[in-house]
Amino acid sequence: MKKLPWLTVVVFAGTAAVSLWAAVDGDVMRALGRDPAGFSAGGWWRLFSALLVQADGWTQLVFNLLTLAGFGYLVEAGLGRWRWAVLYFGAGLLGQALGYAWEPPGGGNSVAVCGLVGGLAAAALLNRMTLPPNTGYLTALYAVALTGTLLSDWVVTMIGMLVLVAAFVVLRRTGRGTGILAVLVPLAGLVLLVRQDHHGASLLFGVLAGAVTLWRVPRLAPTP
Repeated sequence: MKKLPWLTVVVFAGTAAVSLWAAVDGDVMRALGRDPAGFSAGGWWRLFSALLVQADGWTQLVFNLLTLAGFGYLVEAGLGRWRWAVLYFGAGLLGQALGYAWEPPGGGNSVAVCGLVGGLAAAALLNRMTLPPNTGYLTALYAVALTGTLLSDWVVTMIGMLVLVAAFVVLRRTGRGTGILAVLVPLAGLVLLVRQDHHGASLLFGVLAGAVTLWRVPRLAPTP
């Protein structure tokens, strides 16, 4: 019997509870979200609290919670809890810090989820840990969807999705691993970083932190 991913459960429950509260009470959103004036007045804790509220409405809330649950479970089960904490909170705090420079005010835990996705992408590319099948493909799917959404370019998103599906089918039929598709994660991070979107820095942090923490782990035998 697999262990309960309690870290993912606890963070999910806390984030969901506060996010739902903030969604129905504007005072909570203003008290916890990114606020340059509040931060300058000594509210350093807003770097963390901004991960608990979703400033862009219900769509953001549902998407961020679902991806936290899915990728959180994959990281905790495959990479371990201490890596989970490094990836999630490291990327989250970095993303919120850059958010003050590039996108104030606001809030959301998508930058923290980006850290989890980046760590999984690194694991898939380096083949250092046993992951569920098609984990690399899932990280690529997230990166394409996130990039297209943040750049408000649905054409790019749809084309990217179709290309991903085609690549997945070809790789599966040729017996090659789909982990290589995870290379789209750092590429998406670079694109977003150039566009001064803080999610790009969080994706790249996840990839780099994942690679560093996995470097001494023995490489697995190639799998299709």
